[in-house]
Amino acid sequence: MIEKISSEEFDRLALHGRGRSSPAYNAIVSLKPGEAIAIKKSGWKPKYPPTRLVKKIEKKYGFHFKRGPLPDRSGWGVMRIS
Repeated sequence: MIEKISSEEFDRLALHGRGRSSPAYNAIVSLKPGEAIAIKKSGWKPKYPPTRLVKKIEKKYGFHFKRGPLPDRSGWGVMRIS
């Protein structure tokens, strides 16, 4: 089924990007300057830390982040600087 939608409705759609992307990747890329997220180890499946993912995003998009492990080592914190 095909339906016609307005440009405003199209802008509100959460379109799937090119290739594969994880919820963590999407959350990091969508951060605005000054916003931060905490990623818990229990929700992180890859064998590498999310700080590696942040470094790739910095290189690809030119964003700058402050990142590191949480004090209790239960996960990682990521804050977009610019």
